[in-house]
Amino acid sequence: MSVDNFDQLGGASSTAVLRRKNRESLINLIGQRGVLTRARLAEETGLTSAAISRITREMLEAGLLIESPSDEPPGRVGRRETHLSINPTGAFVLAVSLTANRRSVTLANALGDIVETIDCDDLDPSSASEFLEKLAERAKALIYDANFNRSRLLGVGVAAAISSGADRAGRADLLTSNPLGWRDVPVSAILKEALQLPVRVEPRAAAILRAELKPRAEPGDIYLVNVALGIGVSAYLDGRFIASGAPGFGSLSHFRIPDEKRPCQCGRRGCLEVTASGRAILEMLGKPNLPLAQQAASLNEAVLAADTKEPTAVNAFREAGRRLAVGIDAVIALFNPKTVILGGEVGRQPEYCAGLIEGLETAGRSNAKAMIERSTIKSADAAISVALQEFVFTGELNVKKLKAA
Repeated sequence: MSVDNFDQLGGASSTAVLRRKNRESLINLIGQRGVLTRARLAEETGLTSAAISRITREMLEAGLLIESPSDEPPGRVGRRETHLSINPTGAFVLAVSLTANRRSVTLANALGDIVETIDCDDLDPSSASEFLEKLAERAKALIYDANFNRSRLLGVGVAAAISSGADRAGRADLLTSNPLGWRDVPVSAILKEALQLPVRVEPRAAAILRAELKPRAEPGDIYLVNVALGIGVSAYLDGRFIASGAPGFGSLSHFRIPDEKRPCQCGRRGCLEVTASGRAILEMLGKPNLPLAQQAASLNEAVLAADTKEPTAVNAFREAGRRLAVGIDAVIALFNPKTVILGGEVGRQPEYCAGLIEGLETAGRSNAKAMIERSTIKSADAAISVALQEFVFTGELNVKKLKAA
């Protein structure tokens, strides 16, 4: 039910919504800063001391926060303040990575620290339902074998290689992934049924951006491009988090380069998805139209070749980066982001990034080098960020479950 609907129901429901918002604000601030006093929380959030006390007491009783004495100067008069911080063992989440080159299940604590990981790269993704059932079995084995309080496991976050610009006539809960060879797969429903836990699925680009935003107190406007076999995007604009495919946002991957004739799966020609992606690099290296099972391994080989300065690979990555610059130049003109972040095994490759900067400078963007960053966030960490944001650092936190644990 939306906030507006709650407000229409009257004061009690509106108060509940406000309390959830305040809880979310507080828990996110503590998670970002690490350690804070109640006085500092009140100062930074503008909440009353009574509200701070009520929320922190609830979180302490649930075991999500821990309290410790603060260091104070000798002779200080008055009640001694205490520090509040996230209890690492106060909550746990499962994180699932579903990409062409990385498939895994990870158990993480409330701080995002990895407790245990199970590699699922050996599972064949050609049959989505069979793959997900086997992945769920490995996830259940991980839960059973790991040393943690299972009653504090709150949910599953999935970072997936989701194809943007595909025909979305189906329901929003169905996943289409060209890199995995999947179309309209009910990933969330299958994992929810198998694991008996709530599930949140996000495109990998959005998941990486969530992880990038966490340590930034004042991030400014950010546009993130994740480049692997395909291209995904997400953004943080004017305080709003946006994933590719959101209404009014569109997809950079299907921005068309004039005079490029390569056919795209969307039905057009010259899209960045087929001219500036990992698949485009493979084509430039003489490896077009590889079977899905071989594409990820071949791209990894190409990245290693570029890393070791093999001339043909260097030229391919630089050329793909220069092509992406055409789209990024348009993004800068439209959104004027403070930072453009490149993620993914192709995006963070130095030669690709150098090609992008060269292309932007050729287009007259003299500050290109200053505004481009390369993300080091890996898929598992991105999936952890999705799970924590959805099930721990949220006003919808299942406090009753934690209190009963």
